[in-house]
Amino acid sequence: MECPYCNAENRDGVRYCSSCGRLLQASSAALPKAGRTLLPGAKLQGGRYVIQRVLGQGGMGAALLAVDMRVDSKLVVIKELLSDAVDQAAREDDVRNFKREMATLAHIDHPLVPNVTDHFQEDTRYFLVQEYVEGENLEERLERTAQPMGEREALIAISEILDVLDYLSHQTPPIVHRDIKPANIIIGTRDRRAHLVDFGIARADETRNARRKQTTALGTPGYAPPEQYQGNADPRSDLYALAATLHHLLTNRDPRNSAPFAYPAVRLLNPQLSPEIEQFLQKALQNDVNKRFQSASAMKQEIDLILRQRFGLAGNIDSYLLGTSGAMQAIQSQPSPSQSGGYNTYNTYNQQATLPVYNQSQPVPAMAAPPPPPTFTPKKKRRIWPLLIFLAIVVVAVSVGASVLHLGANGSNKPNSTPTATIPATGLGITRLQGEPIGISDGSFAFDTTLPDGSLKAQAAQAFKQNSGDSNRVISLLNAGVEQSANDAESLIYLEDIRVANSGSPYLTLVIATMLTGDNGTITIGRDDLQGAYVAQKEYNSHSKLHNGTQVRLLIANTGSTQEGVAPVAQQIVQLSHADATFVGVMGWPYSSRTLAALKTLADAHIPLVSQTASSDLLTQASPYFFRVVPSNKVQGIAGANYAEQTLHASRVAMFSDDGDAYSQSLAQDFARKFTDDGKSIVVQEKYTVGKPQMLPGLLKDALSKEPDLIYFSGYSSDLSILLENLPAGSTLPILGGDALYELGGYPPEARSGFKHLHFTAFAYPDEWSILGYGGQQPDFFGAYAANFNANGKQSGGAYGFTRSDNDAMLSYDATVVLLNAANLAYNLGKQKITPQDLQQGLSQIKGDNTVQGVSGQIAFGSDGDPVDKAIVVLYVDDNGHIHMESALGRFLK
Repeated sequence: MECPYCNAENRDGVRYCSSCGRLLQASSAALPKAGRTLLPGAKLQGGRYVIQRVLGQGGMGAALLAVDMRVDSKLVVIKELLSDAVDQAAREDDVRNFKREMATLAHIDHPLVPNVTDHFQEDTRYFLVQEYVEGENLEERLERTAQPMGEREALIAISEILDVLDYLSHQTPPIVHRDIKPANIIIGTRDRRAHLVDFGIARADETRNARRKQTTALGTPGYAPPEQYQGNADPRSDLYALAATLHHLLTNRDPRNSAPFAYPAVRLLNPQLSPEIEQFLQKALQNDVNKRFQSASAMKQEIDLILRQRFGLAGNIDSYLLGTSGAMQAIQSQPSPSQSGGYNTYNTYNQQATLPVYNQSQPVPAMAAPPPPPTFTPKKKRRIWPLLIFLAIVVVAVSVGASVLHLGANGSNKPNSTPTATIPATGLGITRLQGEPIGISDGSFAFDTTLPDGSLKAQAAQAFKQNSGDSNRVISLLNAGVEQSANDAESLIYLEDIRVANSGSPYLTLVIATMLTGDNGTITIGRDDLQGAYVAQKEYNSHSKLHNGTQVRLLIANTGSTQEGVAPVAQQIVQLSHADATFVGVMGWPYSSRTLAALKTLADAHIPLVSQTASSDLLTQASPYFFRVVPSNKVQGIAGANYAEQTLHASRVAMFSDDGDAYSQSLAQDFARKFTDDGKSIVVQEKYTVGKPQMLPGLLKDALSKEPDLIYFSGYSSDLSILLENLPAGSTLPILGGDALYELGGYPPEARSGFKHLHFTAFAYPDEWSILGYGGQQPDFFGAYAANFNANGKQSGGAYGFTRSDNDAMLSYDATVVLLNAANLAYNLGKQKITPQDLQQGLSQIKGDNTVQGVSGQIAFGSDGDPVDKAIVVLYVDDNGHIHMESALGRFLK
């Protein structure tokens, strides 16, 4: 065993050095001599940290990749002071500098700077532990590709680093990095964002080339400005270094190989660059510090302006400092959508996520049912149907059936579409429509039985109906089912409802209206809807978030695969409102046409309805009892047109739409109006019928004959999949559409080869918080989602429906949370019990100080029931089937 102090060799196991007499630590065998870094396999802090490899080594420090054995073998970066000083005074100066660096880093709190998680001393050695940002630094990127970065990609990265520098400049005193260069900017593998690393301690590039080694104060030649060599560095010095970095990225000219402080005009080296970026760099690289940009915010504003004007995009304008970033103010001063006819992009990214494959053999969300208040009681009495009620419902069924035929839209109008039975006065129960069960379940019927737990869930429903006051068998069957299908929200909701009923606590009841039978595409949406609602239910119940500990009970309404089921189920909800004093409102439906089919019936009964994804323009100001957490099609239609023109550079569009479907018709109209107003052409309008895909191959052939440069498909994923399957081999024609194309369960395997054509606007994206730089503020929803639907731990990270939410589940959660927030506003007026009318009044107050921070963005309702300036995203799929978030619009944080 070698002594780390005098280097004398000692027998293994002895406690003190035989030469100098100092205590030998257990880890000293692994410790190298002072001035040399640790080797792989070395252990620190009693074995907590195990070194994996050396990342880099510089004049005063080394960066080591290590595993933290106490935190699930998490990778971390350990930075160690390595002093070359030979005398004690110089070494003590190095130690003071290192400790000062530790103190600086420990107080930095920015999502694009790795956090400090630990620091410690072992004998005379000093260590700092930081988060590990997995990815590729920009110097490695240039070496790997041997060519310049694209202007758009480089400017996005620089905009993000400027947000960091803006933050650093507002610290007291301001923090100067002093070594900005490509090697110290890492593009994260997970979030695809630029991270600033190595605040003057370690240089990852210096082990490659000794001539590049510099002290912390002087920075790196070629990047550092003149004043830094005179000892006069300030935050403007970092801006110069970042501009030199940008010059390197855009030209692949390494400034370290040339005379310092001299940068040729970038368009001489790379003619593809814009004149604007050349002018920008001429100013940013002035040797006179007073002639450069004077602040990071001013420099960022210019970068974001180029992104917006040249690429139709903006950098990370939702600044970390939100109030101090000049770029943030510049963007917000742009005309509003209503004033300009367009929408300013807020953030542009290249976030990657694998397009999931939905399989019915995997357990997914389902629905829940609660026993009648206040305890779990027999249901037999509900089978006694008075003759008068029977006759009344028959009359209602006939009349609402006629109204469904009049509304048309999202289903086929077939004969024999009237439900085959009637419903008791409670409103609970199911009928059959074209063989599918429709109605409202409190746990006495299982709708979604195609999952592995389907048989157990059906048995639980039967036991629920036949129980004699003992819920144990029902709970046992449902728990067994959840063990097989961990993410079946239908079973989980039923279990939670039983717990609520048996708790003896007061509760309110919401109906979750969706589709849980029929084709896989609609069932998948229904499962997502239930998952989002269940996460909200569990959160509010577990943490007593409602007034006075009031609990949340959810009933599940299934309207089946066609629109004909909506009207009779809406009437059931009206019956429920008369029979159940705890009922206060409805969350649903996901489709615009179904929402329209239900709205009048519910509004006439003064029942509030909050939709999670219905976006038709016809729903704007449709009723004082209707609200939604997504913007109208007008918003995404305009955004889609801007994206088509500015990013896809389209001028000749082939339009596919169904005038009989409320969603398809209004989205197509909104896109076409903006697109043609901008002087572009709709070369052909192909009219198809939703749910009749046999029409589409012929229409596609006709559309292609018009030689469009873009297809705009205003419809649903289940229909679009036919187009994807029939696109000619080798076609590169892009396809753009709205949020309904993000229903990933609607695409069969045969369509996957065509995914690379897809671009679409959407209302939420699961990685949105981290992409936008708000990872530290990410709500509990995402952790709760994985905890609720992967409780048995059988699914790996990133599995959609288990550990990773999709947009439908997020929006359903938001819609449910909005209803519960409105309930609390009603309770705050002093009421012990609230009515649907009270809830409607609460919903109308969701604005201003009562704005809700949803997982999909802030939610504040206008007088028309639409959310004001609600965030949306633009997504696309790459050649490998990965989804990328390309831009964001609207206001995300409240």
